[in-house]
Amino acid sequence: MFEVIILTNTNTLCDTAFAERLAAASAEKQREIHRLIAKQDKRNRFLGGVLARNELSRVTGIDKHALQFATNENGKPYLANMPHVHYNLSHSGEYVAFALSDEPVGIDVEVIRPINKNIAKRFFTQNERDHISNCPYRFFEVWTKKESHIKREGSTLSKLPSFSALDADERNTLFYHSIFNNGSAICHACSTKKVPPTVKAIDASTYLQQQNNLHPNAGYKDFIHKHKTSQDRT
Repeated sequence: MFEVIILTNTNTLCDTAFAERLAAASAEKQREIHRLIAKQDKRNRFLGGVLARNELSRVTGIDKHALQFATNENGKPYLANMPHVHYNLSHSGEYVAFALSDEPVGIDVEVIRPINKNIAKRFFTQNERDHISNCPYRFFEVWTKKESHIKREGSTLSKLPSFSALDADERNTLFYHSIFNNGSAICHACSTKKVPPTVKAIDASTYLQQQNNLHPNAGYKDFIHKHKTSQDRT
């Protein structure tokens, strides 16, 4: 099992629909969301939680309200009552990305924007810094790979400078899978699985409308056909 699900257009979710959904959430979840400052971060965090519960319930057969979550020493969440089911979440801009597997997995999605050279200097190796030059695409290509790597392990940002995402894994046991790059955002998943995941996407508003009667393939669109992965821009 290796799946990635993308919620798209999260920035177009109706304010009323979001407020109604959030009001129905637990008091703890509402406090968590209200602690965030940016409106889009609130929506994405909430949608990520909805997505995780629905999809974990789908694959485990456990009612979404009976799922038990815990975190490791670095804050990575996991499913306490089904520890062999692994998942990871990421969000940026209008996207929420969810990875699901029977082995540890990490995922990161980032909107492509101007490069922060201080981040590269602090977290990238020399060959990574040479690779990115002044190209925002290459910067986020490297960043999403590195971030997905440490999220798979459940480690912290302090490990980022210790490895290069451009170096081949000598043991051939760790793989970076390009999930999509549509020119405005890029997403990678990291796994020990060599075969790429199935990748599906759905509009966020549509997903919320369907969540009470989700079928494994209900309402999904083939994300690969809609957002073909671009070639490395040299």
